[in-house]
Amino acid sequence: MRYWAWMVGFTMAVLPGTGMAQTEPLADLARLKQATNAKRLAALEEILTERKIPFEAHAFDGGKKDKPEKGTNLSVAFGSGPREIVVGAHYDAVVLKDGTLSHGMVDNGASVVALIRLAEALREKKLRHPVLLLFFDQEELGLLGSKAYIASRKPGEIAAAVNLDVAGYGDTVAYGTGKGEATAPVVRTVERVCAERLLDCIRFPKFPPSDNLSFEAAGIPNVSLAFVPGVEAHQLWLLLNGGPESGLRESFVPQTLHIIHTPEDRIEKIEPATLDLAAKTVLDVVLQLDASLD
Repeated sequence: MRYWAWMVGFTMAVLPGTGMAQTEPLADLARLKQATNAKRLAALEEILTERKIPFEAHAFDGGKKDKPEKGTNLSVAFGSGPREIVVGAHYDAVVLKDGTLSHGMVDNGASVVALIRLAEALREKKLRHPVLLLFFDQEELGLLGSKAYIASRKPGEIAAAVNLDVAGYGDTVAYGTGKGEATAPVVRTVERVCAERLLDCIRFPKFPPSDNLSFEAAGIPNVSLAFVPGVEAHQLWLLLNGGPESGLRESFVPQTLHIIHTPEDRIEKIEPATLDLAAKTVLDVVLQLDASLD
């Protein structure tokens, strides 16, 4: 997640009652550790191919002003109809100060693995709306992948968007939503899922922005989800929303921000239980949005 920074084989089974395939998540995640984002993309394509999850690649012009670079989003589609529900996570990792690529496990490989499991679950579901899973490129360069996707769509084609960024460890859902009355159904859905699953969920008036901003700029109802430990969720809330009266000691930085965009963002930080929680929670949000939206 670009803006949080500023403030091998597998086994498979089916989780009872969910239809969600249970892969060995750390094995997939380990494959995303690559020297470049191009190789990270190739690893993601290999995983999807092995899972027999059909996908399409969408190239776009990106990179920095002084260094243009082609980007590639991947999409996985389920169902059909006029207004779709988008679920996105960026797969690119940040380039560190020494010029090497971050391992990008918390930010944002964990979310990518959650979306892969979501894809495995959705192909067994009957949906009222088309659901499009998007693996965004170049989030770390300024949300370029999601901006390119939005630019390719017509107004009114997207009913709602769910963004997943930072889902590596912890059992508390931190979430931020778009503005305006149109976002109310999305907020209610997240709150309902939190209540039904007995999850600790904290809504942020100010939330670390990610690809959700591209949807917000287009007036699309959206929510951005992160999974962190409860204490860190409260610390992040106070850091972003508490102002001078936050009660945090001077220069305090929550642990998550010491991990992402640093050499510490490694697979050792990942908790498999959080990957499982993220996948099943997002599945519930998507299915309830599908059932409730017009």
